[in-house]
Amino acid sequence: MERILLAHGGGEGDTGFQVVSNPEFFPEGTAVRDLLCPGCVLIGDHDRDALRALVDVYAHWVPEDRIVMTTSLYSAELSKLTANTFLAQRVSSANAISALCEATDADVSDVSRAVGMDRRVVGGVGGAFLNADVGFGRPRFHGDVLRLVYACDCDDSPESVEYWRQVVAVNEYQKSQFVRRVVSSMFGTVAGKKVTMLGFVFKKGIADTRESPAVDVCWGLLGDRADASVYDPAVSEKQILRDTAAKVCVARDASCACSV
Repeated sequence: MERILLAHGGGEGDTGFQVVSNPEFFPEGTAVRDLLCPGCVLIGDHDRDALRALVDVYAHWVPEDRIVMTTSLYSAELSKLTANTFLAQRVSSANAISALCEATDADVSDVSRAVGMDRRVVGGVGGAFLNADVGFGRPRFHGDVLRLVYACDCDDSPESVEYWRQVVAVNEYQKSQFVRRVVSSMFGTVAGKKVTMLGFVFKKGIADTRESPAVDVCWGLLGDRADASVYDPAVSEKQILRDTAAKVCVARDASCACSV
């Protein structure tokens, strides 16, 4: 974007503007609250005056010790990608451990709780993102990991590319493994059997189904010819039918979804 603006502005000295990077770190569903009380504000640019101007804007409600300034646009952008990929990596790590727990007598909840108490591992975020699940789901996690893969690939770092691709691979494995467990629990097939999904988004408090593990799980069950029913009051019937190619029954309430 900066190169485009500079090219059309006739050169850096004639533009009259500075491009500043100010990536956000807001989880889905809490954007307003996090804007008012951010854990940190990241601003990147090589021009100190431009940095100071944006810092002065945030200083009206954000303590300056929460404002982090970097000396380049790329540092700020890469910090945002790295933060999300690290969180995605934590979820994938927990999911990988959950597979081992299922094969042994270990309880993944106990393991996650214990690890979440170790300050060497979790730093200042407690046990967040250490709970195993069907997959991390968040569209920004998946997209940011792939963006980092692309950046590593452009920089000719094949080892790093493979490392971060495995974060995505473990996430995809977790979803397919969940489908296999459901099918196995139903005596090896769900063909013609009613399977109800209570919830279709990837986290409560939002209406976003993008990259939701529930969508992939639903398709996995449909692939085995399940009679799938979905109930999620946060998502419109139109969206659920669009995500499933109208191959599921969208229930009005939880009771209808579970009734035979």
